[in-house]
Amino acid sequence: MNVLDSNTKTSFFDKEPMFIYDYYSFKIVDVSDIAIDLYGFTKDEFLSKKISDLGDRVQVSACNYNKSIDLNPTEVWKHRSKDEKEWHVQLTTHHFKYNDQPVKIAVAHNIEHLIHQKEVQVHSFPKIDTVQAHIPMGMVEWDRDYNVRDWSEKTSDIFGWSYEEVIGRNIFDLEFLPPELISGIRQRFKNLLAKKEVYFSVDSKHVKKTGEQIFCRWHNAIVYDSLGNAVSIYSMLEDNTEKRNASLKLKESEEIFRVLTEASFVGIYMIQDDVFKYVNPRLCEMSGYNQHELVNKINPIHLVHPENVQKFTRLQDMWRRDYIESFEIEVKINTKDFSTLHVKTYGSTIQLNGRPALIGVSLDQTEQVMAARELKTSLKSYKSLFDSIGDAIYIQNAEADFIEVNRGATKMYGYDKSEFLGKKPDFLSAPGKVDMEVAFKKFDLALNGSPQSFMWWGKRKNGEVFPKEITLSQGHYFGEKVVIAIARDISEKYSRDKTLKQNEELFRQLFQNSPMGIALLDQHNDVMMINDGFEKIFGYSIDDVKGLCLDNIIVPEESKNRAKDLSNSEIPFTYTSKRKHKYGKLVDVLICGVPIKIEGNTIAIYGIYVDISDRIQSEQKNIEALREKEILLSEIHHRVKNNLAVITGLLELQSHNLESLEAKSALKDSQLRINSMALIHEKLYQNESLSQINFNRYIKELVDVIQHSHEKKDAKLLINLDVENIKLPITKAIPCGLIINEIVTNSLKHAFDGIDNPTISISLNKKGESIVLSISDNGIGLPDKFDNLESNSLGIILIKTLSNQIESTLSVNGVNGTEFKLKFKVVLNQDAMKLGR
Repeated sequence: MNVLDSNTKTSFFDKEPMFIYDYYSFKIVDVSDIAIDLYGFTKDEFLSKKISDLGDRVQVSACNYNKSIDLNPTEVWKHRSKDEKEWHVQLTTHHFKYNDQPVKIAVAHNIEHLIHQKEVQVHSFPKIDTVQAHIPMGMVEWDRDYNVRDWSEKTSDIFGWSYEEVIGRNIFDLEFLPPELISGIRQRFKNLLAKKEVYFSVDSKHVKKTGEQIFCRWHNAIVYDSLGNAVSIYSMLEDNTEKRNASLKLKESEEIFRVLTEASFVGIYMIQDDVFKYVNPRLCEMSGYNQHELVNKINPIHLVHPENVQKFTRLQDMWRRDYIESFEIEVKINTKDFSTLHVKTYGSTIQLNGRPALIGVSLDQTEQVMAARELKTSLKSYKSLFDSIGDAIYIQNAEADFIEVNRGATKMYGYDKSEFLGKKPDFLSAPGKVDMEVAFKKFDLALNGSPQSFMWWGKRKNGEVFPKEITLSQGHYFGEKVVIAIARDISEKYSRDKTLKQNEELFRQLFQNSPMGIALLDQHNDVMMINDGFEKIFGYSIDDVKGLCLDNIIVPEESKNRAKDLSNSEIPFTYTSKRKHKYGKLVDVLICGVPIKIEGNTIAIYGIYVDISDRIQSEQKNIEALREKEILLSEIHHRVKNNLAVITGLLELQSHNLESLEAKSALKDSQLRINSMALIHEKLYQNESLSQINFNRYIKELVDVIQHSHEKKDAKLLINLDVENIKLPITKAIPCGLIINEIVTNSLKHAFDGIDNPTISISLNKKGESIVLSISDNGIGLPDKFDNLESNSLGIILIKTLSNQIESTLSVNGVNGTEFKLKFKVVLNQDAMKLGR
């Protein structure tokens, strides 16, 4: 075994034994010289072995370990040399292609000193160390046939199935995967494989081995070979159960908290003769080139940004001259689409086909650089992820001393990291608000594998006291069993919860003390709560109706279909109906339904009831009183019409006893005037409305009566009517009827002497807000000495008086016959008031 001089510059790869083994069979296909020296086997002897033949996995007891089963060589193993010497190793593995075959490279870290010493050197592992043991996620690797090849301890914690129970099994046959997830993942794989895509994530629900239901997010990456065939699938799992439950709870109180944790993969490359010999899919994704465009074609320096070419060239020259065997460098690179990435690259010397080559990893830290320029430290192992989480995270040893904290912890408390390390959590507690004895008992339970969650009161460096939620879980940190504590400041949530409780109490009092009856129903219309007002209206207590369908209790049989339709309404509604009291009587109620929706789904409905029995009774009394008044008014119109008919009859009898033609004519004119009024009263008591009549019908009947009274055997009179369907109140109808009677009667008496085709035209039209009444004839016109409307004849006086009564404008035209035109407005409410007076 070679002993390296301490002053000699050596790389990590010169100190650690390395193996390359077949991805599927685990058969060793190449070893490093240091491995041959350390184990004592010849290279041919190594090539006849599998990687699992070098020792035993210490987590597998002797009684359970079956050498015929190919176990995935991860975590801690006990290796043996050819001369039977034993030591503990931890294997770091990574997948790549070797001689165009899928293989894994394994580095065997000697951790014997960690096994036998209590004190663990936290940063003793090299930079290429896996983050699997330190990230808060489970990790699973499947082969191309979906058989489980790797199963981390965190994954066992999540699902409850151990490494031995699942290794080698088809992942779709595992009991905790629900059928709908299996179907979904198979379809996603089919789509991804068709498109040659790499990454996808999926949320799922599972049942742990204990029967407990959990919710997880799977982050998956597919690895392809050079032919585009899927080689394996890597999955990282988050247990989102607590986050999901917390999110649902916050939704109900109108706050949603969401925590997103993402994991990324690093780019892997091998360089020889100034060209890429191998690149993994992540490096292709970072650069924008595919494997065919990079491998054996592109010099890495062509990807380097011009600002960093000199720096990279100098480093490359030092490596060629053997001044350095490993390096790390931060550079900017240009992608295929001419965008710029900030990357950190690690590289070390290896032998590839018997000649020197570089193997390394590249980390895309563009987002970190753009988000925070001060972030200049390397992204090493788990530390980047550890510090990027916003919650405070502490790692405590078995004595509860802090051995590591993240940036979230320093921000939360205001202490520097150095002020945490070596201290116990009691220095962070709020005096008088925390029982440390109980807290340490919870710590012991977590250390022994029983996770703990509880609320705690902390005290910042500035003296501020605040509430926080703490989750304690068991973990392993560089071989040491530890407790990982995650703390979240819940000051805002605590304040919101307090306000929510106050609002709930206010709502409860409002609900219970409301004078209206209120029932809270679920989506099936079953009663969840009722208030005192509901009990007063319907007589039911909560014990009488809770859990029962409300429609079956208070809705009368004839109203159930209508009630069912309203219960299924998606929008608020209001209507009046009758509902049954506990003792059978019907209650008139105003009903308001208010659906309660969350994310578009109706989860409950408020039924609000107002007893309107008194109002309904009052309205019924008013209706009955109004009906009595209408009957009385109709009788009055009828009697007025009859009385006017009696007067007309008396005038008719009187005219028979008179010899004076002038007196008889005067009585006839009076009869016509009375008939015009009687006809209106007749129309009113025959009409549904007692305050207005259809005036177009009235005009036709009135003119017929007038024409019949003056009809001459030797004259053929033509009546032209242009009358719209207009309703007039009695206050307008009677004056207008008398005016029409006076004018038409006057035309029949005096206008048509010597006229061959006597014609009378009457029009009634609405123009704007006014009504225009026109009565005209084609007679001889007015006499030359007629002084317009200044005449003292009884007819003109009546026309003027009645015109003023209806507040109209009156005009007379005596050319080519005679025309009287009246223009007036009708306001029904005002005319009805005049009628009432």
